[in-house]
Amino acid sequence: MRRIIDRVLYDMGDGDLLDKLLSLPKSDLNSLLLEVYRLQVEKVTPAGLLKAYKSNRFAVPSQIDPIAYHQLETELLKAAEDMGIKGILLSPSAPFGSCSVFGCVDQNNVISAARGTETLSDPTNMLAVIISDELKNGVIAKAQRVHYCTTARVVRAQAFSGKGFFSHFGIFCMVSHGKDGGSYCCEKELLVKQLEYYKRLFNEKYGARLSVTLRKRSGYTDGDGFFERMTELVRAELPEVPLSLDLEHEDNNYYKGINFKMYMEKDNETVEIGDGGFVDWIAKMTGNKKERCLISGLGIDRMLLL
Repeated sequence: MRRIIDRVLYDMGDGDLLDKLLSLPKSDLNSLLLEVYRLQVEKVTPAGLLKAYKSNRFAVPSQIDPIAYHQLETELLKAAEDMGIKGILLSPSAPFGSCSVFGCVDQNNVISAARGTETLSDPTNMLAVIISDELKNGVIAKAQRVHYCTTARVVRAQAFSGKGFFSHFGIFCMVSHGKDGGSYCCEKELLVKQLEYYKRLFNEKYGARLSVTLRKRSGYTDGDGFFERMTELVRAELPEVPLSLDLEHEDNNYYKGINFKMYMEKDNETVEIGDGGFVDWIAKMTGNKKERCLISGLGIDRMLLL
């Protein structure tokens, strides 16, 4: 990408063009980009549109049965509602930088758009944004535990290879929030709540068993102690859930303290189905280091193939 940009700047005879554009007020830059898009689309013909569709991996429809897809969405959301997890219907657009601003996702892996938006690529980020906004506006009480979930069809810009891989796919995700009260009490409640949901879901819908791999991550002052407490918690509160530990690869810009991989076990087969972990997004957005946030998700398309 950098090579292409350098070539364009050279061809235009202005190596400072990017800096000049970035110095513009956001509203002016947005107006300029909108005019460029308008002028570009005037050159598009109906035949050209069809040709563009055939070559655009972001526009190709999924091969998933839409009725089965939406039925599964309903089942996932209803199961969450039964456990006191509130469903949120998200916009297909998100604020520009909603993933990359936290420093763990390259903006080039997101479909950037005009008017200060981008195509939704990770619903957990948006649920965290919503919770942060409600905290700032006093909608959520200080001591309140909040559990939100959603289903969404997301688009990722990175190239996926292999049969059955698409640039858009369905996700069910949860974001849980609470304020640190000491002794990792908040983290314990959030983790048990989410794992209990997946345990029930796998058992009641698929007659399958949930198994979990806990991975140690950096981000907590007492990293060893935190990992031990979370391990003890899962074994004590969810004894029927097989638990394995992964102590390697602790450095991770995404998760803090721990993250977990979820597997579905049935008929002597084990399939990886989702993951989750603690993140510091709400703490960063609100400026309060005591805010705790646990995210998790699973692929809807993948579940339909089971």
